[in-house]
Amino acid sequence: MKKGTIYVTLSYVLWGLLPVFWKLLADVDSFYVLACRVVFSLVVSAALLPLLGEARRAKDALKDKRLVGLMLCCGLLISFNWGVLIYCVAAERVLDVSLAYYINPLLAILVGFICFREKLSAAQWIACAIAAAGVAAPMVMAGEFPILAVLCGLSFAVYGAVKKVADIPGELSTFMETLLVVPFAIAFIIYCEANGGPIASGQLSGWRLLLLPAAGAVTFLPVYLYSAGIRTTSMGLSGVLMYINPTLQLLIGLLYGETLGTDMLVTFACVWIATAIYLISGAKSRKRAANAALEE
Repeated sequence: MKKGTIYVTLSYVLWGLLPVFWKLLADVDSFYVLACRVVFSLVVSAALLPLLGEARRAKDALKDKRLVGLMLCCGLLISFNWGVLIYCVAAERVLDVSLAYYINPLLAILVGFICFREKLSAAQWIACAIAAAGVAAPMVMAGEFPILAVLCGLSFAVYGAVKKVADIPGELSTFMETLLVVPFAIAFIIYCEANGGPIASGQLSGWRLLLLPAAGAVTFLPVYLYSAGIRTTSMGLSGVLMYINPTLQLLIGLLYGETLGTDMLVTFACVWIATAIYLISGAKSRKRAANAALEE
């Protein structure tokens, strides 16, 4: 296995295991945890940028008003995505997170169609329709729409689209995203602590205080591994490996005692069928493209 493929695989494994880490902070206000994650993500990325040779590029990037605007959008979108994820873990709804990342590639296809006018094959339209039917199933069967899963998946899909427009390395993007939203995070932490927040009240003390700076590392490491590995890994292989993430989250949710009701089971079944159609269609398209290239 190539080094790049190993890095990409590790990034998806780490993302898939993240609910275990956030579970350790499940009793702490989710917005407070999110704010700390933003702050310490910035600390880690700012410390590593010089080591990765990106310090000068970061300085130049911050002078580009268009890029700063795009990175601010990215920062807000990924912060929202993180917030939903952290809340789902604390609320014992890890299965919603798993569903979000199962449907994310299909949502990304639709975002690409809407924003970049990318053409969809018949198989991709069918996959999206089946996934949409699955997402609607809980509303029809139980009167409850999986809003958290849809918001989590959609925010990440739009985030990916904005990053595609920005087109900068992941480590630099992480630095700029967090830098631009960190003032809001710091202000929120100060407000919380001034009003008896987790540290001031003693809710967070001892070894658990170390979890806050660790949040920066667990945020940055998978992003860095993905950025380092994707350069030498095909998008097709990366797309298949990506399902490691929601599969691990699904298993973690079940291990934590969450249950799949009939409505959610129908949802997951539809999404898995849609995913299979999507992957098979993609494999056939790549094979046709490869054969055409050989014939030329």
